[in-house]
Amino acid sequence: MNTQTLLNNVATINKDNGIFVNAKEFLKELRQVATAVAKPSDHRPNLTFVHVRITENNLILEATDSHVLERANVAASIPDELVGKEFLIDGKFAKNLSKTPTKYGKTLGVYPQFNDGKYKGIISIVGGGEEFIDDSRENISVFGYPDLVRVTPYLNDATVKFDVQQKEIFPVLKEIVKIVNKPGLTKEFKEVKKTEVVALLVKDNVVKLKYSNWEKDLEFPIAVTNIVVNDEFEINFNVKKLKQRLQYLSSRENLTFRFYQNAYRPFTISRENGGLGLVCPIRVY
Repeated sequence: MNTQTLLNNVATINKDNGIFVNAKEFLKELRQVATAVAKPSDHRPNLTFVHVRITENNLILEATDSHVLERANVAASIPDELVGKEFLIDGKFAKNLSKTPTKYGKTLGVYPQFNDGKYKGIISIVGGGEEFIDDSRENISVFGYPDLVRVTPYLNDATVKFDVQQKEIFPVLKEIVKIVNKPGLTKEFKEVKKTEVVALLVKDNVVKLKYSNWEKDLEFPIAVTNIVVNDEFEINFNVKKLKQRLQYLSSRENLTFRFYQNAYRPFTISRENGGLGLVCPIRVY
């Protein structure tokens, strides 16, 4: 189905503000990203939307459960007036829409609605002669995406960063996890260890992981390069989450760790191949 046919099928939306994407590619990436918001937990917020950023020639899809981030790019034909805007797609709507990606033809028209540049919470997706409407205004007004900046940092906003090979940091993470899971711990420590909290300290040209076993503070230096830091930076995180992100990477793969403004925002791990991971911090006070 070509663009004009799509437009002719829709009489209720602004025909000049359509974003056109390859149906199969868009729905495949949308479903994959949406899985990041489909894992509810009693221990952390479950942000139930896929966030979409509009650039000149693609859509950046991203979603988070506040511990991990999924992000993907989809090529698109985009009107100039929509460049720089952003909108949300309800996670359940995204998953349901992408269950049968072949039924919508080759091209989808995506029509987010804005008022004075702000997303109104309504989006129409048109394909295969049908219009599918996600009207999430009520949910957005209640839950919103209040931590959007916090959980989806822009890479060029990093205030602290360093490079490290997987083989330098992963063995240290494994060692700390062994200590966390060590049998015979006191009752008090077992209660605390459930969070598996580790601190990462960046100071001068030194990076350390710090862990307390209630007898003493253990420090583990990490061999890194290209450190950028003003004064000193420290952040607490779940050691098992970071270990999971790195365990299947090549031991020689170069990684760039970036940290953003303060210890309440997540840090990102960028891979050589362009992959991106995210680990959110833990407050301990």
